[in-house]
This record gives sequence, C-alpha cells and structure tokens, in this order.
Amino acid sequence: MPSDLLRRCLVARTAGADFPTVWQTILRGDPLVAGIPRQTITEDRAQLEIPLVTGHQLIYDSTRKEYTLWPSVQRT
Repeated sequence: MPSDLLRRCLVARTAGADFPTVWQTILRGDPLVAGIPRQTITEDRAQLEIPLVTGHQLIYDSTRKEYTLWPSVQRT
C-alpha cells in the first residue's frame, strides 16, 4: 500500500537516512515502485518523483527533506 511505503521512508528519514540510502534500502526493490526517480523543479525547489504501480507518485522534496504521496492517499 502506498501509505505504508511512505511511512517506511519517513521512519528512515527520521533515523537520519538520506535519499540515496532510502532508495537503495527501501524503494529500489519494492514491488510498488514502477521506475527510477525523475527530478523536477517546482516553485524553485528540486524534488524527485518516484512512480508507483498504483498510479501514485512518491515525492521527495530535497530542499525540505520531506516525503509525500501524490495524489495523497485517503484512509477510510
């Protein structure tokens, strides 16, 4: 589930892991990940977009060092 993958990334970031470490240890081999990160610039901030098989994208904002999902996942 995308929200579980996001949570794992957030836990790793809180523990001090940088993006390359999160990519190698969590994202690269996860079956939800559908491709390699693509760098984009939004509002003068660099971010990495990682496509997921669900149609979501996991976004890493390298300026803020934050992970988010787009579109966001609503829990019911």
